[in-house]
Amino acid sequence: MFRFWYRFVLNNISLISRGADELVYKRIEPHLSEYMGSIFEDICKQYLWKLLIEGRCPVEFSSLGRWWGTDPESRSHTEIDIMGEQDKNTALFGECKWTNEKTDTGVLELLIKRSRLFHYRNVHYYVFSRSGFTDGCITKAAETGNVTLVTYSDIAAEITNVPD
Repeated sequence: MFRFWYRFVLNNISLISRGADELVYKRIEPHLSEYMGSIFEDICKQYLWKLLIEGRCPVEFSSLGRWWGTDPESRSHTEIDIMGEQDKNTALFGECKWTNEKTDTGVLELLIKRSRLFHYRNVHYYVFSRSGFTDGCITKAAETGNVTLVTYSDIAAEITNVPD
């Protein structure tokens, strides 16, 4: 809430107080998708923490974070949206996509490639998508075996189905 306030509301408070809703939205809308990308990553991390605490996560990580560094093969900057380590042999890698298109196989393949920058014997991959997954990505995930595909609606259902 505070992030949204300081990013969008504070700069437009005069227009908002004058009821210029449409003008405010016109100014904010082009930046919402970019803004939501980092928010979605935070939501995905919270989802993984929930799974861990409930004993439903395949990797018992002690922390989660973003990783960035250099890929020695391509000699370029690279990053991984979510990484969590259980021990020196076991880790979780995640990629988050807040786009209007279904997430394709290339996203999963790139995540697997980037995870090989490390030398874990046991890995599990999570790919999070706002808009779902292509048939090819679903097939690749099933063939790989250690992949969980999660949509935004899956996360929302998980959060709304909290027991009393």
